[in-house]
Amino acid sequence: MLRRSTPPAADISVSIGSRPLYPGDIVEAEVSVTPHASFLASVGYVRLSQTEVLRIDSARDAVPQMMMQGRRGRSRFGEPVQVDHVFIEDTMLEGGVLQRFPVQLRLPVPAPPTVKGKYAHITWQLSASILAKSDWMPSGKGLLANLTLGKVGEITQEVVVFAHADAANIGGERLPDQPTINRQFRNVGMDLSLDSGLAVNGGAIDGNLSVSTQTPVKARELRVELARWERSGNKQARVVESQQILQRPAIQDAGEQTDWAFHLPVPDRLMPSVLGQHTFVGWQVRAIIDRALRPNLSVTQLVQVYTSP
Repeated sequence: MLRRSTPPAADISVSIGSRPLYPGDIVEAEVSVTPHASFLASVGYVRLSQTEVLRIDSARDAVPQMMMQGRRGRSRFGEPVQVDHVFIEDTMLEGGVLQRFPVQLRLPVPAPPTVKGKYAHITWQLSASILAKSDWMPSGKGLLANLTLGKVGEITQEVVVFAHADAANIGGERLPDQPTINRQFRNVGMDLSLDSGLAVNGGAIDGNLSVSTQTPVKARELRVELARWERSGNKQARVVESQQILQRPAIQDAGEQTDWAFHLPVPDRLMPSVLGQHTFVGWQVRAIIDRALRPNLSVTQLVQVYTSP
C-alpha cells in the first residue's frame, strides 16, 4: 500500500558568469539551494542543452529536432548537445540554510551559436535539478528504483552563445579578405567589391560598386542592399535588412565608368551565418540596376555575419 507524505522541496537559482560565451568556452555558474526542510539529496546536477527547432507545414508548426530526419545539405555541427555535470550526490541539505555549489561545463567545438529569427531558432539552456527519494513510492531495483526519485526543485536559464569571427566556424565557405565579383551584361558591366567579407551584428559592410556602359543606360534607380535568407525545414524567408540608393534615376552615357562607395548597416540581432541540422542563415550584398518594367541587372556577393555582445 502506498503511503503519501509531503515530498521535500527547495528553492534553486542559477547564476552564470558575465563573460561572453563562444564555442569551446567553459561555462562557469553557481547553483544556490535553500531547502524548505532538511532532506537527503540523492543527486543534484546541471544540464547544458541545445535546442534546434524544425519548422514544418503541419498542425504542429515547430517540433524538436530529434523527431525528424536531417535537412538536405551537410551540417557543420553534430546532433543536439546535452552536457550533464553532477554537483552533489547523497548529501544532507539542512532546512533554511543557503548552500552554493560552483559548477563548470564546456561548450563543444564546433557548436551552433544562438539564432533567433522568424523561422530559424537555435537556443541554449542551463538547468539545475535536485532529486531525492520519495518515501511514498515502493522501493525496488532497476526501473522501479529510478521511479522512487522525485525532483525537489528545478530552474532553467537561457545561455547566449555567440559566433566567432571566422567563416570556418559559422558555416559556409571561407571568403577572401576583400571579396570582389564582377558581371558583364550585353552593354553594362558591374563590378562589386567589399572591404571585408566578415561583419559583426551592429556593425556595417563597406564597399564599392563600379558600373561601365557601352550604350546609354536609363533606369529607375541604382541601389545596393544587404539581404538575409533564413530557412528551417520547409519554412524560409528573405529580408532586406538595409539598402542604399546610389542614383535615382540611374542615368549613364555610353563609354562611361562610374564608381560609388556604399555603407550598409548590419542589424544588431542574434542572426549569424549558420548551417545547422535543420537551420540555415545566409547573408549577401546585392547591387541592382532597377529597370522598372524590364528585367533588373544585378551582381551578388556572399558575406559572413558573426555575433558578439
